[in-house]
Amino acid sequence: MISRLGFKPTKTNNIKSELLKSTNEITIVIPVKNNQNGIELFLEQFFKTHKSENYPKEIIIVDNNSKPSLKIETKKYPLTIKILSCSKIGPASARNFGVESVKSEWILFTDSDCIPTANLLTGYLKNQNYSIGYAGNIISESKDLISKYYEEQEILIPPEVYQNGKKPRPDYLVTANCLVWKKAFEIVGGFNEEIKIAGGEDIDLGFKFLNIGELSYAFDSVSKHNFGGGISDFKNRFIRYGLGNKIISEIYNLDLEPKLFKPNKKTIVNYLLAYLQYKWLKKGYRMKQNIKKKTTANSGLAQLGF
Repeated sequence: MISRLGFKPTKTNNIKSELLKSTNEITIVIPVKNNQNGIELFLEQFFKTHKSENYPKEIIIVDNNSKPSLKIETKKYPLTIKILSCSKIGPASARNFGVESVKSEWILFTDSDCIPTANLLTGYLKNQNYSIGYAGNIISESKDLISKYYEEQEILIPPEVYQNGKKPRPDYLVTANCLVWKKAFEIVGGFNEEIKIAGGEDIDLGFKFLNIGELSYAFDSVSKHNFGGGISDFKNRFIRYGLGNKIISEIYNLDLEPKLFKPNKKTIVNYLLAYLQYKWLKKGYRMKQNIKKKTTANSGLAQLGF
């Protein structure tokens, strides 16, 4: 089985990371736009579920043009929390801006609509194998029909790829919960800031990583995701994802035209949601989007000594 998206890595290197020994070697980076309540809930749940010995080095929150601007009382928390402001449009730019301030060896990307569990960080300690990126687990925070559908379809978990009899690896990364080695992130040039939407930028990062190293799953790391917003959010999400697929198809010359599919759990509601997902993915995919074909996966090799 090759990549579900049809991507075939062109190995320019096979870099191995350093092993993660402590959660203190991790910095959490979260881009936020107009979600004050979400980031407050994230911080509240983080400090409820994490003991001090399992804290990260710090948490960097990047305000990406929120109106009004984020207001977080950072001094009340028992950990360094930085609030940065990024005026460039899009989560790709916001995450890159946040990484510029990272002083640790590892970066955990997550989102403001995610809710941490006690093993969000420690789960990554159990899956170390010198990969340069790890895909964590995402479960739904709510149990309504749409949220359950997201979880059953594993919308935020990258699909498995089997190669040469090895354990399955993720097809790419999803930034709702993923851990990346900072040195590898710098080598590939970070996120592609030409991608202005929240869709496709993490797939692109995963593909660039696969050109220089390996990706692995780390399902012991679990984050909950708030899929609130009902059918309106469902529609907007998959139109955006369809557009993201179109962007990736143009960058990598892939045919990612959405096709009809059956839901993983076969219920009447899930069949309806699967059809709507397909319909709105296709609508997004057919939207016009011009992206520069910039896939310099090894742009930083020389200055980093590789």
